[in-house]
Amino acid sequence: MGQLTVQERAASALTMTVGRILGLGVLSVVFFAPCVAAAQNRVAQAPGLFRFDVEQAATSHRGPGVEGYLHNDLPWRITNVRLRVQSVDPAGNVIGEASGWVLGDVAAGGQGYFFVSVSSPAAVYRVTVESFDRISREAP
Repeated sequence: MGQLTVQERAASALTMTVGRILGLGVLSVVFFAPCVAAAQNRVAQAPGLFRFDVEQAATSHRGPGVEGYLHNDLPWRITNVRLRVQSVDPAGNVIGEASGWVLGDVAAGGQGYFFVSVSSPAAVYRVTVESFDRISREAP
């Protein structure tokens, strides 16, 4: 009566293994989900967060584009900065849109270079930050 068959022992071991895997999965979600969710920041462009120096790029093998510098006025070092560039005609109408990235990390109070290809040259370019990841808080 106290003896288990080979099949019963295998089923018991399988049940314990599946339970451990599920338990570790739940613990992983509980511990790491807040970190992942907090890493990406969606930005509604507010005055004072970022400033831009933007100009139409000189002739490039990549075609028409804009280049410049993003100035980070936040108290954090940031990375993975995604930009949206709107091409605006003389009447103020948006005639095109493109996305691009700032190269590397941008220190608090620092600047980062970007080049974004556009479909055609425009009178004015409007640049905004779509998203970024915070790395660490830094002294200004």
